[in-house]
Amino acid sequence: MPAPPSAPWDPLPTVAYDGGVVLLSPELAGFSDKRFGDFTTGNALHDGLDVLVAEAEERTPWIAEFWNGVDACRATCPYFAFCGGALPANRYFEHGGRMDGTRTRYCTTAKIALLEGVVRHVREHRH
Repeated sequence: MPAPPSAPWDPLPTVAYDGGVVLLSPELAGFSDKRFGDFTTGNALHDGLDVLVAEAEERTPWIAEFWNGVDACRATCPYFAFCGGALPANRYFEHGGRMDGTRTRYCTTAKIALLEGVVRHVREHRH
């Protein structure tokens, strides 16, 4: 699958009990949506994981929308180098079924607040 030029493609395939494969976000396994269907890229019982990864964008429309959101984060968020652009499930559930939104509550509390706390600690405790 050709990922956007500036985005790394590191699939995290989750294979469900029935062979359905969800890439990038195991939290979406077993969930379905009107726009995206069941979030699977295919079935490991019928196609190899190499095929499912290679054809992911054609088979799974939410992945392209997710990469658009990652690109939007990269363009607007000063914490992107640390955060990496949020997680698909958080984007989906926190942005009303969209994958192209930017900052999520998870990102704000688990990534940004952590980084700001570390930076503040280092500044306050310099020797």
